[in-house]
Amino acid sequence: MKSEVFRFLYFLLLLSCISSFVSEFHTKDKSYLYADAGITTIQNQDNDFLSSYFQFWKSLILESGGKTENGETVYSHIGARFLSTFHLAIFSILFGSLFAFGLSLAATYFRSGLLYNFVSVSSNLILSTPVFIVAILLLIIFFYRLEWFPPGGYELGNTYYVVLPGIALGSRIYARMSLYLLPEIRKEADSKYVQLLQTRSYPWGHIVGKEIFLKVLPIALILLVLDFGSLLSGAMIVEEIFFFPGIGKSLYYSIKSMDTKLLATLLMYSGLLFYVLNRLGFYLQRFFSGGV
Repeated sequence: MKSEVFRFLYFLLLLSCISSFVSEFHTKDKSYLYADAGITTIQNQDNDFLSSYFQFWKSLILESGGKTENGETVYSHIGARFLSTFHLAIFSILFGSLFAFGLSLAATYFRSGLLYNFVSVSSNLILSTPVFIVAILLLIIFFYRLEWFPPGGYELGNTYYVVLPGIALGSRIYARMSLYLLPEIRKEADSKYVQLLQTRSYPWGHIVGKEIFLKVLPIALILLVLDFGSLLSGAMIVEEIFFFPGIGKSLYYSIKSMDTKLLATLLMYSGLLFYVLNRLGFYLQRFFSGGV
């Protein structure tokens, strides 16, 4: 426990230094943002690293993250977008994992080489295709052609608006998860333990749906936790294509508009989220492997 606290404090120190430095360095010269307005000189505040760093922590602790370029507090800005990002992440995880588990287990249950090859080929195809291509194809098919779903936007709690971006992100979860599950499920199906269950007349459906499923579930859960962390940190490309008001779009906006305080806080948010969920994955792995 003590080592974990020191590890976290050390990580927090490094992350805060990097977040402060990167945001200040990136937003040091904003003059080009005003080029179209004919403004040629912009007053920049040249602060040394220590003063910028202490100001960064002051904003985080005492000023609700400070003010964005639009005048709202950084914490309220991120908080307003967290729920939409959380909704999108949950949908993406459920979509990807259900299809990955369902098709991988079905290929073993029906002993179908054709289905096995379909899942494998489709997974490799998805991972070799940029996510923005998948997003554009979904828009063309389900919005432009079929008119089933809106092209973007979001209403709080309305899953209708997260279907297309959720499928775009969930397809990659499906692909990564399937490429892990297929060989693992096949290995378990050929194991001595499964052969023993078959000699004792256990139904094949019970073996696949319970015994094999429970064998591959622990590592799959760890992979899903890590994917969930990356989704909660925002998906800039997909959120920008679907003009989805999430964390990823805010991060893109903060970089584009050189919003120092918003960018620094979002970097801290993303870093802490990755750390917490990665450590959670580590302890889940130890738990499932019987470690202390």
